[in-house]
Amino acid sequence: MKLSSAETELKLALAPSVAESVLSVPVLKQSRAGRPKSQRLVTTYYETPEKDLARRGLTLRVRRENDKRIQTVKSVGESGAADSRGEWEWPVERATPDLRLVKDAPIADLLADVSEDRLEPVVVTDIVRTTQNLEVNGDLVEAALDLGSIVAGEAKQDIRELELELRQGTPRSLYRLALELNSAVPFDIEVESKAARGFRLKEGLPPQASKPSALRLKFDDPAIEALRVIIGETLRHLLSNQPAALAGDPEGVHQVQIAVRRIRSALRLFSPHLEAHARRLFEGELRRAGRTIGEARDWDVFCDEILPRVSETAEAQNVAEMMRAPAEARRAAAHQRCVRQLQDPSFRALVLGLAAWIEEGREDSEQVGDKVLKRDIKDVAEKLLDGLDAKATKRGRAVRHDADATELHPLRKSLKKLRYSVEFLQSIYRPKKAKRFLRRLKKLQDALGEINDDAMATRLAEGLAADKHLELAPSVAAISSSQGRVARGAMKALAKSWQAYSEEPRFWRRA
Repeated sequence: MKLSSAETELKLALAPSVAESVLSVPVLKQSRAGRPKSQRLVTTYYETPEKDLARRGLTLRVRRENDKRIQTVKSVGESGAADSRGEWEWPVERATPDLRLVKDAPIADLLADVSEDRLEPVVVTDIVRTTQNLEVNGDLVEAALDLGSIVAGEAKQDIRELELELRQGTPRSLYRLALELNSAVPFDIEVESKAARGFRLKEGLPPQASKPSALRLKFDDPAIEALRVIIGETLRHLLSNQPAALAGDPEGVHQVQIAVRRIRSALRLFSPHLEAHARRLFEGELRRAGRTIGEARDWDVFCDEILPRVSETAEAQNVAEMMRAPAEARRAAAHQRCVRQLQDPSFRALVLGLAAWIEEGREDSEQVGDKVLKRDIKDVAEKLLDGLDAKATKRGRAVRHDADATELHPLRKSLKKLRYSVEFLQSIYRPKKAKRFLRRLKKLQDALGEINDDAMATRLAEGLAADKHLELAPSVAAISSSQGRVARGAMKALAKSWQAYSEEPRFWRRA
């Protein structure tokens, strides 16, 4: 059995125009160590009708390599732009899986109740793989160019993918190499496995949006390691939702927006101990990208939530529907700008650059920040959270019965950063107290969100009417009236929610 407990690879989905020639671009050509090798690989992925393997975070395949067959089980990857996962391989004689071989592997218990009789071939990939070893800053990286197809039932999808797999060294080499490629060839960073794409293809599903995963930190992790895990998960969340956002899925756009905010919150949480110049550059790019993504999200909320809410009566529906066509046009334009932003090389450079920066800090924390990052996260978390809490408390002075959305917006932003930061670090504390605090915080945020949506809806509606659509004036009035009722209810709840939140013990503080 071949065991690789931490296979680390970065997958790049290539544009058709460069796929066949990518291994000849200068950045790869000048790093060559040895000659390229090509072979045909036909891989069949197996699953039960009940999807037992997927529920356990596993994939099972049998691959034919020339006259050999290899059975492989892979576990779900660790969070991050690069995929790090467990992999176990066995040579097999037959074309179907042999689960007896798994009995001595660490994942044997997960497969103990899976019957071979229930396994079915679901997805087949047929590719020509050309591999080339590369020497990158003294590290060894294997570049594998896969050209071929995924077949699932009657459905088929082309594969044009470059996998950069770390053979020896540190993950920063993958990111640095990808950064150099980013300025030479167009690609997307791919975090969905071929198997997952194949299963989705079989079911005829578009790319799916997904929420962030819960983080599990160890209280004695160095702060730099906690930061690496947090940034890795936020980047994974961003990249896994990018295909859905590019396809125009409103929830995909929403999750990408949340991911960008969570990355910014992570940088803000650790900002007292991060190198200021790099942090400000990353924060500036994230803020700029967030504005474009946020605009698309605002129009999604306006079209999918605000207008239907106004249309509760027949008369209001007629008035609101007058705004539907111009609003949808603005929405489409905002989505186009969002797509351009996500596909822009500068956005890929932001993702890869941030990942590389954090990996460098893993080896030498002083490349990323000060010596405090070497201390255990449990020893620095209290002060970090206290800093965000103090800012939110100061901005909470804006909570008055006559406050408007503009006055409350800074508080809303501070509470978002605090909430995400608490979610990042809550696993090192007692879960019951953390969950209670988060419930208080979420209730407060909900009220502020309703108030913010009122201002956003009125602003967008007025913008439509002012753009040579004066006939929409009655629609603006209807939207303002409808949203105003919701906002007034939220404002009444705000003072009570703020009081409850203010009195809630800060669970992260030591007695």
